[in-house]
Amino acid sequence: MKKFNSILVFSGILMLLMAVCAWAQGGMGGGGKGMGPGGGMGMGMHYDPKTVETIQGEVTQVQQMPGMAAGVHLQVKTAKETVMVVVGPASYLEQQKMKLTVGDKVEITGSRVQHPQIALLIAGELKKGDQVVKLRDEQGRPLWPRQGQKR
Repeated sequence: MKKFNSILVFSGILMLLMAVCAWAQGGMGGGGKGMGPGGGMGMGMHYDPKTVETIQGEVTQVQQMPGMAAGVHLQVKTAKETVMVVVGPASYLEQQKMKLTVGDKVEITGSRVQHPQIALLIAGELKKGDQVVKLRDEQGRPLWPRQGQKR
C-alpha cells in the first residue's frame, strides 16, 4: 500500500509538471527557443548553468513520459530529499547503452529548477557505476539530435 501511495503521489506530481509545461508553452506561441524534451520547459524551467549541482542517491522510480516533457524521468532519493530528475529521450540513453532501473545508485550533475511543489533537476551528466553519460553541454543544450536535425 505504501508503494502504491508513493507511485500515486509521484504520478500526480509528474502530471502537474506536464500541465505546467503545456500551459507555459501555449503562452509562448510555440516558438520559444530551447523548448521540448529537456531543452527548456517554459516558466523559468530551463537548464541554468548557475544552478548546477551534483546529487547522489538511489533511483526509486523510472518513467518514460509522453508529450511536452517527453523522455525519461527519474525519482532519486538522496540523503536529504527526493528529487525528480528530467533526463532525456529514452532513445538517446539506449544509444549510450545506459539502462536505468529502480534500485540503481546514481550520481547526477544538473541544473536545479525552482518549483514550488517538488525538488527538480534537469540532468546534464549521469553516472551509474563506471558508466558516464553526458546529456547536455555546459550551457544545457541537449547532446541528442533534435527533431529535423542530424548529429
